[in-house]
Amino acid sequence: MRKKQKRKYAARRGSPPARKALCAVLCLLTAAVMLICTQCKAVVDRQNATEAETAAPAVEETTVEVSADPLNFLTPDIPDDGTDGYFSYANSGVYIYNHMAFELSGANDPAAEDYASAISEFKKSAPEFTVYNMVVPTHTEYGLPPRLCEETYTASQSQNIKKIYSSYTEDVKPINCYNALCEHMSEYLYFSTDHHWTGLGSYYAYQAFCEQTGQTPLQLSDCTENKKEGFTGTFSDYADDLNADYVSYWTFPYATHAMRQEESGMDLYEMDIYYDYIEDSSSLYSTFICGDSSLFIEYNDDNQSGRKIAVVKESYGNAFVPYLTYNYEEVHIIDSRYFSGSVKEYMEENGITEILFLNNIMSANNPFMVDGIREIS
Repeated sequence: MRKKQKRKYAARRGSPPARKALCAVLCLLTAAVMLICTQCKAVVDRQNATEAETAAPAVEETTVEVSADPLNFLTPDIPDDGTDGYFSYANSGVYIYNHMAFELSGANDPAAEDYASAISEFKKSAPEFTVYNMVVPTHTEYGLPPRLCEETYTASQSQNIKKIYSSYTEDVKPINCYNALCEHMSEYLYFSTDHHWTGLGSYYAYQAFCEQTGQTPLQLSDCTENKKEGFTGTFSDYADDLNADYVSYWTFPYATHAMRQEESGMDLYEMDIYYDYIEDSSSLYSTFICGDSSLFIEYNDDNQSGRKIAVVKESYGNAFVPYLTYNYEEVHIIDSRYFSGSVKEYMEENGITEILFLNNIMSANNPFMVDGIREIS
């Protein structure tokens, strides 16, 4: 019986490399379809409009106090030098500008409402849990000037996230990390050659999470920064003149350890929350919790509070979750693409009462990702 179930599981899920490849292809196809739809709508809406010929003047970034209202979004002041970029020859959904690669957003209201509904359904099925949801904007929102967003028919990420946060049907607590990232947009928050955010970008989102949940955040000044040079991300072959990247991560002033499960049903094995042994330049983002897996549990060995949280995420969550060890004795990290089973049952069995859904905006607008969340809920 065990062998039969294993074959059934393998047929449905595929091997880890195959699943990752399939997921990547499906995500790209979905993003491309959404982008085309958005572009078509924009063309119709602008048929009778006159395109502006002058570029917006460069502006200096100003510091604005982050609002406690999760539906109040700041407007990024993105410098515009008047130059144009170009669509990548390798992927038309990626735009090259100022030596950086930007993943164009095809987000839309129906997809936003569907994602909000999936999170609401989980809360309805588990009213005893505190449910948080954080949708992370991508680099495009802070690096591509409005003029170029309009020319490339790139959807507004702030409006899409606002749509998600205002569409819950149950008592879900939205976490606005958009404004925190906006306040620090001149810093190294996103990679130039990759679609992920950096360890620093995810830290500011973690700060926002703590502030909006009434917790004290870990201070980076109390930690030790480690840096790995030469990161070549997923977009590194999309253009020849992209800025060089590096991966920074911080070790903490307290003891931690972790347990990792490659696939559901497999044994857990012990490791560190950072995997410091990666040498392949294209894989350096996997320094954070050793990349994606079915389940990854982080422990703060000096924290005896008994407080636990589950985080349902895709790869954007990898750089974020280590900071949570400051506030929780245990952090249970579940990847919705690889986990098999019921998150609700897992939380009940492990005495977890809080859960954070963390996805970047492309995943939140991806029906395959949303279906995956529903499948494990």
